This record gives sequence, C-alpha cells and structure tokens, in this order.
Amino acid sequence: MPARFSWSPRLVAFDVDGTLLSSDHDILDSTREAIDQVRAAGATVMIASGRPIAGIRFQVARLGLPTDGLVLSGCNGAVIEDATTGEVMASWPVPAPVAARMYRGLRGLPVATLVPVGGDVFIEEADGYMVHVEAHANGTREVLVDDLATAAPTPPKILVSAPYDVLVEHRATIDALGGVDVETCFSSTYYYEVNAAGVSKGAALAAFCAAEGIPLDRTVAFGDNENDISMIRAAGVGVAMGNAIDALKAVADVVTASNDDHGIAQVLGGMTVPA
Repeated sequence: MPARFSWSPRLVAFDVDGTLLSSDHDILDSTREAIDQVRAAGATVMIASGRPIAGIRFQVARLGLPTDGLVLSGCNGAVIEDATTGEVMASWPVPAPVAARMYRGLRGLPVATLVPVGGDVFIEEADGYMVHVEAHANGTREVLVDDLATAAPTPPKILVSAPYDVLVEHRATIDALGGVDVETCFSSTYYYEVNAAGVSKGAALAAFCAAEGIPLDRTVAFGDNENDISMIRAAGVGVAMGNAIDALKAVADVVTASNDDHGIAQVLGGMTVPA
C-alpha cells in the first residue's frame, strides 16, 4: 500500500542504481510520473549517487529526465552541482596527503583502484576489476596513468573494486589506510567507496537544504545500499526500496516495494500534493 503523508515534500532525493533504475537499467513509467508529480508541486529533485557527476549526467540524458531545477549529488555527496547551469555548488574532495596514502596502500591489495575526475576515470591497471564496466556505465573515459597521486591528487572519491568476498576480507585494511581521515562504505557487492571524512550522501543533503532554506523534515529520500544509509537517516522521511539491504531497511521510516515493482510511485503517489 502507498505510504500516506499529510504534507508535500520540498525536496525528494533518489539514489540511482537499485532505486531510480529498475533491474534492466531503465526507469519505470510510474517512477517518471511520480517525479513529474513532485516537480509540478514545486519540490526540488536531487539525484544522489555514488556515481561521479559525469556519470549522473550521462544517466539523466539517457533517461530523458528534465534538468530544470534538478540537483546532482555525486560521488556519495562529495560534489553538488546544478544540473541546468553546471555550477558546482559545493565540493569536498579527499585531501592530497590522504589520497596519496590510500593509493600507496591499495597497490598492495588484490583490488582495482578507480579514480573519477570530471569526465575521466584514472587507473593504474588497464584491466583492473570492473574498470571497463564502470567507465561504460558512466560514459567516462579510461585514462591509464603511472601514478594516481600525480594524476588525481585531490579526487572527489576513490573507488575500490573487487569481488565481494575479496572486499570483505580486506575491508578492515582499507579502512585502516584512511583511518579517521576517510569515510568508507559499500555501494554494491563489487564497489567499496572512499570519501573524505564527513562526506556522505546524508551530509550533502543536509548541507544543500541548509543553504537553500529547506527544512530537513520536509524532505524524502530513497535508497537501497550501504552508501544510502546516511541519507535515509538525514531525510525527513527515509525510504528503503524493497530490494534494499537489511541494514538500510532497519533505519528507514518506510520500506516500499522494489525498484522493479513501482516502489517509488507507491510512496510519492500517497503524498498530499497542494493545488
């Protein structure tokens, strides 16, 4: 059944993979209609993804989503950009000494290190795990470099890729490399995300709303994975998709249907929209 609220949202934030996109990497007609509905009611729409800004733009264009009034929160909230003007509204990169330390340490692990900067993704191994898939999915260019610290000294994030069991095995080691200077989380079973300390989707949502005078209790956020937990907690109403991990469902205000079963529309369709 649709969730029922007595108010209409001022901002609605959507994760991309596993949330806005169905399993076949498309957007359901019901989801598109729900987004049109909240936009017509005056709500700001935020696309909040682990993908880089270039990758979000690529998906927005591919899906034919309108950019008027759209806000992009990329790399787990490390960069916030106005989709219409391209203005970078806020940015919180990984500091150079921290990034260099991470790069050095990751070279000794059985993982691939991918660093998105603008429309490029910098790599030190041409055939690293998921490198080609990541670049294709974001419409970005693979750039092979000798030294990531030189090519991307202050990246918006560092993406660590390997099969899930390998990432789980080495998660503590990766976390120890960054220590208190980083935030880490899974965004999928094969991606482990590294951001600067304090950077998250939830922090970005809160910062944007504070800057724009939007009360957090009038926001709604949808997600499915570990990197969405902070955003689900920060939003006035945090919604876990039916296909979400259990840890996200545990902190959500609402658990809706899956990304393939009209979960977004079930929630937004139940909201009161002013005339």
